[in-house]
Amino acid sequence: MSSIKDSDETKGLKRSLSLSMLIFYGVGTILGLGIYVLLGKIAGEAGMMAPFSFLFAALIAAFTGISYGELSARIPKSAGEVNYVHRAFNQKYLSMLVGWLIILSAIVSTATVVNGYVGYVHVFVEIPDYLIISGMILILGSIAIWGISESAITITIITTIEVIGILLVIFIAGDNLAAFPERWREMVPGFNLSDWRHIMLGAFLAFFTFIGFQDMVNVAEEAKNPERDMPRAIIISLAILTFLYLLVSTIAGLGLTPQELDRSEAPLADVLAKEGSGYPQIISGISLIAIINGVLVQIVMIARVMYGMAEKNMAPQLFGKVNATTRTPIWSTVISAVVILVLALLFNLESLAEATNYILLTVFLLINLSLWVIKRRDKAPDGVRSYPLAVPVIGFFLNLGVLIFQVYNSLS
Repeated sequence: MSSIKDSDETKGLKRSLSLSMLIFYGVGTILGLGIYVLLGKIAGEAGMMAPFSFLFAALIAAFTGISYGELSARIPKSAGEVNYVHRAFNQKYLSMLVGWLIILSAIVSTATVVNGYVGYVHVFVEIPDYLIISGMILILGSIAIWGISESAITITIITTIEVIGILLVIFIAGDNLAAFPERWREMVPGFNLSDWRHIMLGAFLAFFTFIGFQDMVNVAEEAKNPERDMPRAIIISLAILTFLYLLVSTIAGLGLTPQELDRSEAPLADVLAKEGSGYPQIISGISLIAIINGVLVQIVMIARVMYGMAEKNMAPQLFGKVNATTRTPIWSTVISAVVILVLALLFNLESLAEATNYILLTVFLLINLSLWVIKRRDKAPDGVRSYPLAVPVIGFFLNLGVLIFQVYNSLS
C-alpha cells in the first residue's frame, strides 16, 4: 500500500507551504499587483479622498476574502473557483466559464502590472518597452517552471523587500503626516454626490490593489494544512495590506497634489523625490522587485488553475501534465506566460486594470453565491470554521453594487 501511495504522491503537486509562507505569498501577490503601479491613477480619480477609496475597496475585498477562505478550507483544491461553483451548482459549463474567467482576469491583471513595471525601469535607464517586458516574462516564467518551493522561497524573499519598500516610504515621507491635523478635512467627503462619486471611481481602481487574495486558494493543494491555514492567511494578508495602503495613500496625498500623482509613471518615487535626490532611485529599485513578485505569483497561479481544470476535463489535457523532475505544470506555465506577454505589449495600464476588475467582480458574485448555496445545504466538515451566512450575502451585494455603479458610470 505504501508504494502505491508514494507513487501517487510523486505524480501530484507537492505539499510544502506553511502558514507563514502562505501569508508571504498573499501579501506578495496583493502588494506587487497594485499600490506601486496604480496609486497615482486612484488619486487622479478620488483626489485627496483617495484613502476612502482604498477603505471602501478593502471592505469589498474583506467579505469576498472571507468567503474564499471558508470555501478553500471546505474544498482545498487547485482551480479553487471552478471547484466551488461546481460543488454549489453542479453545472459543468458554469464551472468551466468561471475557470476561464479567472484565467483571463489573471492574465489581464498580470499584463497590467508588467505595463507599470516599465515606468520604474525608466527611472534608471531608457530601454525600449518591448525589451523590458519580454525579458521580465521570460525570466519569471522560467522560475515558475523550476518548482513551487523555489517559487515560494523567491516570493518570500521578494515580499520581505517590497514590504520594506512601503515601510521606507512611510519612514522617509512620514513627515508629511505633520500636516494631517490641519488638512484632514480635505480628505473627508462631504454630504454630496460628487465627492462620493469620485470616491467610488477611485475605489473601482483601488479594488485592483487588493486582488490577489483569490489567487491564494489555487495553491491549496500545495499547502501543508489548507483547512486551517488558508482562511487565516487570506484574512491576515488583507488586514496587513489595508493598513499599509491607508497610510501610504494619506502620506502621498499630503506630499503631492492629485494632479501630480495622476501624471506620475512612478508615483512612490515622485513622493520621495521631495525628500531627497537619492530616494527615488531606492524606491524605484524596490518597486521593480515588488512588481516582479506580483507577476511571478500570477504566473504560478494561472498554471495551477489550468492544471486543476484539466484534471476535471474542463481544459485540454496538455495543461494537466506535470513534469516528473520539477513537479510543476510546465505547458500551462509556458502558455500563460506567452499570452501575458502579448497582452502587455498591446494594451495600456488603465484599460487593462479596468478590464480585470469587471471580470473579477463577476467572478466574485458567483463565488459569494456559491458559498451562500453550500452553507444552506451542507454542514461544514470537522476542523473547518464556518462563518455567518451574512458574509457571502453582504459580499454578493457589495460586488453587485460596485459593478452596477461602474457600468452606469461608463455609459453615462
